[in-house]
Amino acid sequence: MAAEFPRLHDRQSFLDSAALRAGYDKEDGAALSDNERQAAARALTRLISDGTVAETLWPSGDSDKVQLPEQGMIAVSVNLGSLREERLAWEAERKGAEPSQERIVSEIVDRSRVWIEQNMDGDKLPLLLVNASIIHGSNAFDILISAQYRNPYNLLRYTREVVQVVAHIAGTHTMLVAQSYGFPDFTAGR
Repeated sequence: MAAEFPRLHDRQSFLDSAALRAGYDKEDGAALSDNERQAAARALTRLISDGTVAETLWPSGDSDKVQLPEQGMIAVSVNLGSLREERLAWEAERKGAEPSQERIVSEIVDRSRVWIEQNMDGDKLPLLLVNASIIHGSNAFDILISAQYRNPYNLLRYTREVVQVVAHIAGTHTMLVAQSYGFPDFTAGR
């Protein structure tokens, strides 16, 4: 499987992969026999069931069912001074949620669910959060949010209406991704 990185496989595409055929010493284009294929499928099932290999649900934006072909990122700067002041006040009483960057990310995710539900285009998602990460070691931003969307206006509206209104957000920088390389590679195998 490591030989196929950064390609994102489902079970079927892995069983059809060139790396698996090479593992069985098959020449280019030669398929696995039925017995070899069944043995590989059983081994893969065992690896998944014992937790050695994990299966992850990852929406393919270009899929007809998802239809969110564009990608973007939102770099979020946190006002660490005001967050620290709130934390000092919180430490005196320790009531409510602890002020932290983790709480900010949780609030963004919670607000995102409501915003997505309120802005559905018929039965189509306006935007899908792919990842929200706290970034340490950057003096430019503190949180990085990745999203898939149907049109750029949805990403910009989402940034204004959800991310920028959360307490302690000092600023945002929205980036539209023109081309993505590496993991996950949604175009491989098409």
